[in-house]
Amino acid sequence: MNKEIYQQPYSVKRLYFLVRNRLLDDISPILIVAAAFLALNLLFLLSAHQYTPGTVGSWALIIAVGGIFLAGNGFSKMHDGKAGTEWLLLPASTLEKYTAALVMYLIVYPVFAALLAFFESLICSGIGYLMHKSSLWLFNPLTAIIWEHYLNYAFFVVLALAGSARFRKFAVGKTAAIMVSFMLLASLLLVLGALLFDSEGRQILYNGIRGHSIEIQRPLTLSKESSLKILGNIFLVGTGLFALVYGYALVREKEARDEVQ
Repeated sequence: MNKEIYQQPYSVKRLYFLVRNRLLDDISPILIVAAAFLALNLLFLLSAHQYTPGTVGSWALIIAVGGIFLAGNGFSKMHDGKAGTEWLLLPASTLEKYTAALVMYLIVYPVFAALLAFFESLICSGIGYLMHKSSLWLFNPLTAIIWEHYLNYAFFVVLALAGSARFRKFAVGKTAAIMVSFMLLASLLLVLGALLFDSEGRQILYNGIRGHSIEIQRPLTLSKESSLKILGNIFLVGTGLFALVYGYALVREKEARDEVQ
């Protein structure tokens, strides 16, 4: 990396090298899991009379779970003793390192994993067709169902990265526990809000406090599908943006603290 690139405040070339290094670090577990998944499919194919590859949604779910777990370890080197020093000495800014993680797990990994899934489905379907005359089926990453759920995947990746920046060990599990607790609290607040902003709901609360029971005669206003969808989108966008900024702040704070030490 030449001096001119290093002196730039934000360099696309530095970002490229950071993403490349992340891919080289993560490619071994990705290929191991892909090989194990292929072996299981071939084993099922050889033992069954008819091969059923599954659906695009099931394959995409496996890819998404893998990306979330990888993102949950995205900043593990930053917390490590020896690797932490190497992380700190990387010739790149905090923003570039954080952006590299986002690019890796939101773009590079899904594309790479989708290509692996395509070739695995091609191998399995080809063998299934030759052995059992099964219909050919190929994993198509351009299917509408994948794009419809990509924002959900991005949401959990951003949360996992924030958890990796916050926790030194078991980042995915700890982040999931906090997220579940937060969602339970949000659900309770949603129900309370639905009751408070509805005339019949307020009557339910009033009679509930007095120890009386009341039968709900109609759906509450906020229980309509459109309202819940709007609230759900607000929750996803708001929480995602918060996790994005919070994760970056944690990485920046950790680097600043390590520099002082």
